[in-house]
Amino acid sequence: MCGPLAVTLGGGAAATAAYQSGRLLSYSLLGSALGATGTWVGTARIETPTAVVSYILAAAIVVLALGGERGVLRIPVLQRLLARATAAGRRLPRSGRALLLGVCTPLLPCGLLWSACAGAAVAGSALQGSVVMGGFALGSLPLLLLAQTRAPALARRFPPHTLAVVQRAAMLLAAVVLVWRGLHASAGGCCH
Repeated sequence: MCGPLAVTLGGGAAATAAYQSGRLLSYSLLGSALGATGTWVGTARIETPTAVVSYILAAAIVVLALGGERGVLRIPVLQRLLARATAAGRRLPRSGRALLLGVCTPLLPCGLLWSACAGAAVAGSALQGSVVMGGFALGSLPLLLLAQTRAPALARRFPPHTLAVVQRAAMLLAAVVLVWRGLHASAGGCCH
């Protein structure tokens, strides 16, 4: 979902920097909240917190990967928030719109993003959750910059089906990592 959004902003340096800065900020804040929530839920409510949370998140990711994210991930509250934010952003200058879109990217139905959110939720702390999501934002930066600057050439070279296959494979890999973390935690190991 971020790729097409990044492409619509065009190749302007100021808009690109604003969009990517907004993504990094919002992902890091979301990761912090997820890490803190996962730690609180895990330590206060569940005997082997990381294992249970990891298994639940892995199952959800497998459903998303196999079921297709567009239908499964539609959450009306998030869609309304995104629609309101983008409507308000129409009055902003181009860089302001780009920053607002970057900040709103966690509201998009994106399986890869939600896989990273799962990792942040079992990261062990607010700080580690923030690092997971910040790392996801920085790790996806090169591909998004490539999409922003080379989209037409990439569209001619790779069919849309290729992107879908890569996305589902990445989601299934995230699920495998979460199951491994759960198994490791169940055996008494530390997985942070």
